[in-house]
Amino acid sequence: MTEIWPYTVSLAVTMGMVHLVLFLILLFRRKKEVDQQLTLLYLGMSILWGIATTLADLRTVFIPAVTDTSNSFIPVFATALAVLELLLACSFLEFPILAILATAGGTWTVVLLIGTIYFALVPPPLLPLLQVAQGGWAVITTVLIVLAVLALFRSHLALYRNRVLYWLMTAVALTAGQAATMLPAGPLRVTGLLFHVAGVIALVRGTASYWLPNVKATLRSTLRFLLLSAVTAALLLGITLGAEWLTDLLPLPHLALVSALAVVAALIYLPLYRLLHHLVDRLLAGVGFDPAQALRDYSQLISTVLDLEQLAHIAVQTVANVLDVRRGALLVTSETERGGLELQPVPGLGEVEQEPVEMEPISPILARIREQDTPLFQYEVEHHPTLRAAAHTERAWLRSLEMEVYLPIYSQDKLAGLLALGPQGTGEPYSERMLEFLSTLAHQTGVALQNASLFEGLRALNAHITELNENLRAAYERLERLDKAKTDFLSIASHELRTPVTQLRGYTDILTELAATEGLSQDQILRIAGNIVTPLRRLENIITAILDASRIDAEGLSLRFVPATLASTMRMAIENWTSALEERHINMVTHHLDDIAPIQADTQRLFQAFSNILSNAIKFTPDGGSITIAAHPLDDEHFEVTITDTGIGISRADQELIFEKFYRVGSVSLHSSGDYKFKGAGPGLGLPIARGVIEGHGGCIWVESEGYDEVRCPGSTFHIVLPYKAHHGTCRWQRPAASQRGQGESAEAEL
Repeated sequence: MTEIWPYTVSLAVTMGMVHLVLFLILLFRRKKEVDQQLTLLYLGMSILWGIATTLADLRTVFIPAVTDTSNSFIPVFATALAVLELLLACSFLEFPILAILATAGGTWTVVLLIGTIYFALVPPPLLPLLQVAQGGWAVITTVLIVLAVLALFRSHLALYRNRVLYWLMTAVALTAGQAATMLPAGPLRVTGLLFHVAGVIALVRGTASYWLPNVKATLRSTLRFLLLSAVTAALLLGITLGAEWLTDLLPLPHLALVSALAVVAALIYLPLYRLLHHLVDRLLAGVGFDPAQALRDYSQLISTVLDLEQLAHIAVQTVANVLDVRRGALLVTSETERGGLELQPVPGLGEVEQEPVEMEPISPILARIREQDTPLFQYEVEHHPTLRAAAHTERAWLRSLEMEVYLPIYSQDKLAGLLALGPQGTGEPYSERMLEFLSTLAHQTGVALQNASLFEGLRALNAHITELNENLRAAYERLERLDKAKTDFLSIASHELRTPVTQLRGYTDILTELAATEGLSQDQILRIAGNIVTPLRRLENIITAILDASRIDAEGLSLRFVPATLASTMRMAIENWTSALEERHINMVTHHLDDIAPIQADTQRLFQAFSNILSNAIKFTPDGGSITIAAHPLDDEHFEVTITDTGIGISRADQELIFEKFYRVGSVSLHSSGDYKFKGAGPGLGLPIARGVIEGHGGCIWVESEGYDEVRCPGSTFHIVLPYKAHHGTCRWQRPAASQRGQGESAEAEL
């Protein structure tokens, strides 16, 4: 030991200087991320650990008190390094358990340090402290390995997997160095510093830059070098041995034999070297294709493509055939009004999220795309300090695409889109040669993408014009039907008004004649007066309905909201039609009206609305049919009432129009002035008034029906949504999409 201690000291000092230089490099960096701060702490602890290891191995130079104390602290320092290494793994590999492990590992290290100090001051130790420390170190190292393995399998991004592999190689060197120092004292323990210094160099390299060397490619390059060196050495050895062997067999000078063998070896070696170099290059670069031919074929394929989906499929499929990519899309760009950029995915291969995203004008990702005509990696988005400051929605959207790289596509010096590609099937990062090929392919796509985008825009414009024409046609037909309804209203209203007026005039004439003859009895007067009241009430109802409709138009419908109950209001509306239900033999059933909590409403107007809807249901339900009224809560603020009949139904075309004033379906000749006759109708104001009242309460109303069929009688269901506390303004409840579907071909008329 005495003879080698100078070498031990020299080695330790050299390794310590390397640690110190790395420590100072990180110390003077202006902005330090979490992993850089942990690395700085790790280097500082490594220096203390190296000093303790060196002193422990110099037993013949220093007094035992120094060397033994240093030796007892080696497990503590090794444990602290293992804990820091574990924390670095969590930070480096983005595991969200950094705080938990820091607390647990720090606590264990402090306990171990206190125990070491105590037993150093109060010997002998009551516990096998070395074995306890080694066991704790082994547990921490096992957790570190498990985390690295989990990280290796949790991501499909090649650059992230390369990051994990880089960390594994670094961790192996660091762990080997820590393990060596816990061996018995001797030269082997000091050489652990060599492994450790290689690990810390890699650690500082990894934390100082987010771009890391391609681990697999580096290993294969080393393998290629060793393979070619072995082949060269084997040939040289063969020449030497062959010359010695032939010298004994042939009567030729040794130099001549060596020269001849050298020529033969050269003839064999050059083709063999080229073959091995070619095979290893293909394995190393992962390129088993002719890029020029692939690009020529691609250019011919896209020359006549005008469809975005077809272009995306051809572009991604070309890459997939060459590089075994199994996921890809075109991200078509368009400028926003605020100066940002909208990205619209067009899937080319695999399932790709098709929701667009808008990037803000100040987005660092957008600035990176616009300013640099180079591939953008998802790895950059996740780890580059500048790009990590982008909006969470942008980064989350890009992450959801599960792409590896985005290649800008330019047309006339303007960004037209991005070619987004997923990881390779081999799981390795794209090499420089692959990226050159992909960048060229992306540039070739520019003109085709611009043409396809223009064609897509023309197609969308044409579809929009077609839709506008269809809307205009539908609006024209609607106006025609409403205009006809107003024309019919004049005929209906004249009949509605003339009938009661005629009745009034007739009974007035009778009363006058009987009065002239002085032959009126008390009973006759009462009977004639009763007959006058009936048309008078009918006339009053018609005039009231017209006035109410005009108030709704002028938004002058006065509503006074007071406490009420749905059950009592609905019963008032039902009682209004009791005689009609009995005469038509229509069965009316109610469900769960009492389950609705007390409400705030204008009871008189709500009664009017329910009464009008029930009148409509009675009129268009054949004799012997049924009407069902049900209620149920929707949420904390709204409840729904449904009125379902077994009537003749309503066509889809009329399901919105029946809520328009004066609109009624069917022939005017079928008009009846009766309030509840089958298929009878009034002036077309009942349902519009009902809608005005319900919307005045902050509710909404719509109808659903399979269609018009007088034979099958599919019926209709009126949906009424009301708030518990009525309010002025639009309905706050969102109507479900299923409720918007209307079906059928004919109509059920309305008041």
